[in-house]
Amino acid sequence: MSASPSKTVVVFGATGVQGTAFIKALSGYNTNPTSPAYTILALTRDSTSGSSTRLASLPGVQVKQVAKNCMDEPAKAFADAGVTKGGVYAVFSVQSYVSPKMDIAQGKAIADASVALGAERFIYASSDFGGLADTGLDMYESKRTVENHIRTLPITWTFLRPVQFMDNWLPDAPGTLKFGRTVLLKYGFRTHPERKHQLVSARDIGIAGATALNRSDVYANKEIPLAGDELTMDELEKVHQEVMGGPVETSMVALAWFARRYVPIARKVMDFFDEQGYHVDVAKLRDEFPGLEDFRARLKRYRAEKGE
Repeated sequence: MSASPSKTVVVFGATGVQGTAFIKALSGYNTNPTSPAYTILALTRDSTSGSSTRLASLPGVQVKQVAKNCMDEPAKAFADAGVTKGGVYAVFSVQSYVSPKMDIAQGKAIADASVALGAERFIYASSDFGGLADTGLDMYESKRTVENHIRTLPITWTFLRPVQFMDNWLPDAPGTLKFGRTVLLKYGFRTHPERKHQLVSARDIGIAGATALNRSDVYANKEIPLAGDELTMDELEKVHQEVMGGPVETSMVALAWFARRYVPIARKVMDFFDEQGYHVDVAKLRDEFPGLEDFRARLKRYRAEKGE
């Protein structure tokens, strides 16, 4: 009996934390080196970067150099990657930290281009909305706008809806994320310090996306809320102290206070966490994905990967 043909999956945002996690998880299904279940085309603006070369070492992964504006012109990106009509099974789409307007434009364009090429499946990295019909926050509502557009298209979709990333709390997080976590940690929960803040490991977002693609019978046209832990800020600091041996590294505390009080977008985001927050049923989700990491496990894995 001949082996089933490999299914081609194109990944936008391949070298970001969610795209990388998805590729790592999906490549895990490629257990037969001579006949991989998936041919994964990782689109990158720099095929020589460390993150790109690490992806290229995974089974079934081909790194494809595309233009810097690949998300603005996805049809050209597909062509640059050698993808023609009928030649792609699925597309994974995640946008980087861009303006809400650009987030919507890129998200819609990638979905439309995927349909034009005849893709059967579309995995969209969205966001959890805290159970609200309207969060009042453009950074979330842009994701909802893209979701609603995808629902109108002739393609089978799955929406990944993660809460805040545990990875934002790691020691080597970028400076902007360190500042954001400082605002949240020090001044976010001024009214409800008892409120538990939900977090998810980027690794588990990737696992959920790969599982959804591999189990279309279960996850076709479904949203997957994603959270692996829920902690008050005091509990979060305690876990960090116990595992890492020190407090969470903060950044520009005085400026964080100013941002919480006087910068409109920071104030609105913090008010969302303080007054509403996320409400993913973590216990139920763990039944579905037993390997979900909690914050302690994520920190321990970080230390192990660093050889500590």
